[in-house]
Amino acid sequence: MTWNHEYLIPLYNALLIPAIIFSVGMLVEGIGNVIAGIVAMIFGGRVAFFIRNRLTFPGTVHHELAHAFFALISGARVTKVELFHVRGEQLGCVEFYPRGTAFTKSLQMTLASIAPVVCGTASLCLLYWLWRFQCVELWQYVLVGYLGISIFLHMNMSGQDIKNALRGMPFTILLCYLIFLLIDVNLLPIGYY
Repeated sequence: MTWNHEYLIPLYNALLIPAIIFSVGMLVEGIGNVIAGIVAMIFGGRVAFFIRNRLTFPGTVHHELAHAFFALISGARVTKVELFHVRGEQLGCVEFYPRGTAFTKSLQMTLASIAPVVCGTASLCLLYWLWRFQCVELWQYVLVGYLGISIFLHMNMSGQDIKNALRGMPFTILLCYLIFLLIDVNLLPIGYY
C-alpha cells in the first residue's frame, strides 16, 4: 500500500481538520500571552490582567456562548452558563452533560470543546466583512475592531477544552474519515495513484 492510497487520503484529511483547529487555538493562546507579557512589562501586571480579562469581556462572552451553542446543537444537556466572571484563570464557564451513545457523547465533547475556535473564526470573517464593506464612520471601525480583537484573544482552547476534545477525538476522526471517504473531498494537494 502506498502513502497516497485512496483509503489513506481521507484519513489524512480527517486528521488535518483537528490539527488545524488545535493549532489555531494554541496559536491564539500564545499570541495572547505575548501581548499580555508586553503590556505587563510596560504598564504592569494589573493593567495586563485588566486588558486581557476585563476590557475584552465580549470575547469571553462569545467564547462561552460558542461552547453552549455547540453543546446544545450536538445534543448535550447544558446545565450552567456563566458568561463572565473571574475566578483565578477562569473567566466564564459552561457545564454540560453529554447524552446518548459513546459515539454521540464523543462528538458532543469534541464539538463543544472546539467551538470557540470555530465560532471565533466565523465571527472574525463576519467582522472583517463588516469592517471592509459596511463601516463608514470612525466609531463603527472602532467598535468592529474592538469586537474583533476581543473575540480573537478569546478564541483559544483552555486546558480543559483540550482534554475534553481529545477524549472525543477518536470517534470524531472516524466520522470525518467516513465523510471524506464518501464525498471524495481532498483538502490536501496530493492525488491517488
